[in-house]
Amino acid sequence: MYFKTFKNIQNINEVKSFYDSIVSLARNPVLYNKGGVPDTLDGRFELIVLHCHFFIRRLVSVGHTEKEFSQKVINYMVTDFDRSLRELGAGDLSVGKKIKFMISAYYGRANAYDRAIKENCKTLDDVLKKNLYGTNVPKDEEIKFIKKYIKNLLIFINSTDDNKVKDFFKNNIVIEKII
Repeated sequence: MYFKTFKNIQNINEVKSFYDSIVSLARNPVLYNKGGVPDTLDGRFELIVLHCHFFIRRLVSVGHTEKEFSQKVINYMVTDFDRSLRELGAGDLSVGKKIKFMISAYYGRANAYDRAIKENCKTLDDVLKKNLYGTNVPKDEEIKFIKKYIKNLLIFINSTDDNKVKDFFKNNIVIEKII
């Protein structure tokens, strides 16, 4: 029984560490300064969704264990959103509705990003403008920067060996490889 409890705590810590690293990437000031993403709750949410989706997509592509791990990361993300909403003062009755909307937004963006990347650059421009920038109108160089960032992020994620995919963040060198 103690071993199972220890294993669960170890797994929770691994999920938390993985998610926290994704959030750290999403909070990189360069994305707000050079990329023009608004440094607002919405902008931060959008960057977390973007990063989380690409890492989750890669985990799911590897195998059963990583797919289970990716679901735990998504669950942890939802828990983090719930906690954040409560810290911002959202009431118990409204949190559930907002979380449902956020989950729907996550999957909607995930599908939109996947389609846009498969199709062409112009489609990705439109998806980024609609989602990542929200009501802000980005400059052309900001869109170019974010597209280059996404391209480098995907190259990094997809070049990782399948056996090491859960170890993306162990060396703390991810950001240098992407920007």
